[in-house]
Amino acid sequence: MPRRKKKYMLLRGKFGSFIVVERRWYDYTGISRKRMWKIVSESDDHGMLAAMAGLTDKHVKMEVNF
Repeated sequence: MPRRKKKYMLLRGKFGSFIVVERRWYDYTGISRKRMWKIVSESDDHGMLAAMAGLTDKHVKMEVNF
């Protein structure tokens, strides 16, 4: 049974910063090929991922226009 893709992703940057993005933005930009961001967690709940990133001091709160 194939795994269902989640809507949001928590990414960790090369220098330790965290961002929460939508999967469609991640797939569209091709950011995974640049190897600057690693997937830490995936979920359908944006608030939960933002709270997880907020526990660190390196959460970058940003809105991506797609």
